[in-house]
Amino acid sequence: MVRNLEASSNEWQRRFGLSISSTFEAPALNIRASFFALASATIELFTIDEPTALSDALGHESAKIDHIALRFDKSLGEVDLRGCTIRGPGRPDRIDGPFQIAGSDHVWTEPPGIDVLLQLIAPGTAELQGHDQSS
Repeated sequence: MVRNLEASSNEWQRRFGLSISSTFEAPALNIRASFFALASATIELFTIDEPTALSDALGHESAKIDHIALRFDKSLGEVDLRGCTIRGPGRPDRIDGPFQIAGSDHVWTEPPGIDVLLQLIAPGTAELQGHDQSS
C-alpha cells in the first residue's frame, strides 16, 4: 500500500528497471493499483483514494506491505475459512461475501495461526462457509 501511487510506481520503474504490466481502478472501492511482473511473481502497488482510510492504514508511513495475494484454481467455498474474519481491501470492516474484481472472487483475511493478511483470489462466485461473521 502506498500513499502516492504515481510517485511510487515511478520509483519502482527507475530503481529496478521494471515496467508496469497492468493497472487497475475500482472507483466504487476508491482503489487504484499498478502491477509489475517480475519472473513468476507480480508486485502490486496500490493506494486508497479516501484520505481517512489511507491515513488509518498507513499512519505516518509513505508505504507498507499490506498483504500477500494467493490465487486459487478452486472456489473460495472450497477453502477452509473457519475462524477467519473476511474483510475488504485496505480496510478492517467485515464483509459478508467476496468482492467481484475482473471476474474473480476476492477476500482479505488473517487466518488464525498464519497471522499475515492474505488476499484470496478464486474464479467464480462463492458462498463463503465457516468464516467469522461476528463483530
